[in-house]
Amino acid sequence: MRILVITQQNSGVGYHRLMLPVYYLEKTYAYFTDVLTEEVLEEKFDILLINRFIPNTHIDKLLEYKSKYGFKLIVDIDDYWYLDTSHILYSVYPSQVIIDHIKIADLVTCTNELLWNEIRPINSNVAILPNALPFNEDQFVDVRTESDKIRFIYTGSITHEEDIKIIQFPFKKVASDVQLKNKVHFQLCGFNDEGAGSAAIWHRMISNFTCGLKLGGTRRYLPVTEYMNFYNDSDVSVVPLRATKFNAMKSNLKILEAACKKIPVICSNTPPYDTAPYVYKVNKQTDWYQGIKKLATDAIYRQEIGLANYEWCNENFNLHKVNKLRKELYASN
Repeated sequence: MRILVITQQNSGVGYHRLMLPVYYLEKTYAYFTDVLTEEVLEEKFDILLINRFIPNTHIDKLLEYKSKYGFKLIVDIDDYWYLDTSHILYSVYPSQVIIDHIKIADLVTCTNELLWNEIRPINSNVAILPNALPFNEDQFVDVRTESDKIRFIYTGSITHEEDIKIIQFPFKKVASDVQLKNKVHFQLCGFNDEGAGSAAIWHRMISNFTCGLKLGGTRRYLPVTEYMNFYNDSDVSVVPLRATKFNAMKSNLKILEAACKKIPVICSNTPPYDTAPYVYKVNKQTDWYQGIKKLATDAIYRQEIGLANYEWCNENFNLHKVNKLRKELYASN
């Protein structure tokens, strides 16, 4: 099985949906590039694997290549193609282009059943391959530093500004509780400084997450191959998410990441996190403060729920197990 993968080197989606799975996949050969050219295609691949669509390659040209070189096109979809109106990319997102790629795919893969239901009317040959991690390998090993404070971490991009806003008022209550405030430290991670506009969003997110830096500070960007090092300096993962159709079709990756370090998760009780059995679920705004206080003051609870989440994730979202299904799907299409 010879696989050609088109993705961007520093893409988080490309890393988790294409690069990491194919790296660990049993195969004959794989080649990774960010540009589709005939020079590469002449090396003869069985599969062309992409996420959503190929930038700068018109769909007619892709069909021409497909006919000429005889590869099977596998399109992976990890998010809904219609964004929330508040999304930073809403006005420029190529929704129809993604739909067109789904239509011509020999196989479409996606992360969950909600996405599967949306894709099936467009292309009936669709299968679920959940996000998964190689627990206890590579950067996903349980390595953490010690601290005299309980460190609450959020990792994500500037596309989550609206989600972070959820916690700005509950975290003010955390900051006003002097005894609790002295026990905790909050840090927001995952920023790639690419211009003044992005920086402004990032600073607003920092302010909302740390109550104007009263609860801590931030760390900077790391490449996708090293980003799990953010979790090395953490004790609890914070995952706020608005209940929207777009967000519901995301994967539960943030829960899996926390599981690698055996740390607990406090999250909005909304898809895709509502089905996770071993996380602290927030149903209303006041639950954030109560959850932060519980997780900051109860060391035994932190350890137990973190370990339980690890065991559940490792059993259900281990990359080696998911890759067995991935290999079967790739081989049969």
